[in-house]
Amino acid sequence: MGMPILIVTLAILVINLIGRVQTGVSCDCPFTTAEKILNKENYDIAIVDFHAEATAEKIALGYYLKDKVNVLYGTHTHVQTSDEKIFDTGMGYITDLGMTGPKESVLGMKVEIAIKRFVTQIPEKYAVAEGEYIFNGAIFDIDDRTNKVNEIIRINM
Repeated sequence: MGMPILIVTLAILVINLIGRVQTGVSCDCPFTTAEKILNKENYDIAIVDFHAEATAEKIALGYYLKDKVNVLYGTHTHVQTSDEKIFDTGMGYITDLGMTGPKESVLGMKVEIAIKRFVTQIPEKYAVAEGEYIFNGAIFDIDDRTNKVNEIIRINM
């Protein structure tokens, strides 16, 4: 007779929030929106993707949600941060995962077009740069028993 198979079912909640600082969009407060969602859902693990420009807003949301979610990572700035941490509550955090895109670029855009936009202050059509690509991200190792993050491994290749 073989080993018994243990099947564990987890409810995983994934939330995507957008920041309000320097984004140019009008949206509800990401802090109170997260609270509303978390209070009405039943979940074992909650993962938050926070798409925001300001690092301060991302860090503040991390502290705000550190005892309510399991993972919070930021996106949007295209530059991977090296501030991954596990809070005392077991929540894994990184301010920005980085980007997947052309290595020799300005946030994925052709360098000469980006420079022209900055120098002239005249809008220019975006064009994706070509060449070798990079891949950024992070792996959050979550404990099967406690649902707390054990380790965060940044990916930069």
